[in-house]
Amino acid sequence: MANTTRQFLSGRYNTKRDIDMGITKKAATVVAASLIGLGGSASAWAATTSTSLSNGTLYSTVENGRTVSGNSSLFYSSAKYTKTGGGTVSVKFVMDAGTVYSSASSYSVASGQSKSHSFGGLPVPSGCRATGGMNVSGQGYFWTPPLNPC
Repeated sequence: MANTTRQFLSGRYNTKRDIDMGITKKAATVVAASLIGLGGSASAWAATTSTSLSNGTLYSTVENGRTVSGNSSLFYSSAKYTKTGGGTVSVKFVMDAGTVYSSASSYSVASGQSKSHSFGGLPVPSGCRATGGMNVSGQGYFWTPPLNPC
């Protein structure tokens, strides 16, 4: 005997509608869990990724504009560097979303410090791929894995 039938007979469900609603809720939960398991989302979301470097960790965060401004054609992003060792460096944060956006100013980061930059609302890229990073003076670019801002 199916579990729902047992629950109906035991009094947990009062009508066929209650049984149908219970099945519908279970199906919706399975679909949402499947989407999340595949890297999707059941609702608007924010995501963060990071890259471990020899003297710290570089983070990148993206959030679809639906949750920030109600405008799904924009996404909001930031990059952050937490320095754990080595000498002071000068960095400019960057976000590659088909076009590379850069922080207007450089940040000086010493061991034990964290610095971050918010890029505000940027156009959602056609490929739904945004990659945060930093340009360290005299050393070049460092990147996090890409995120999907769509």
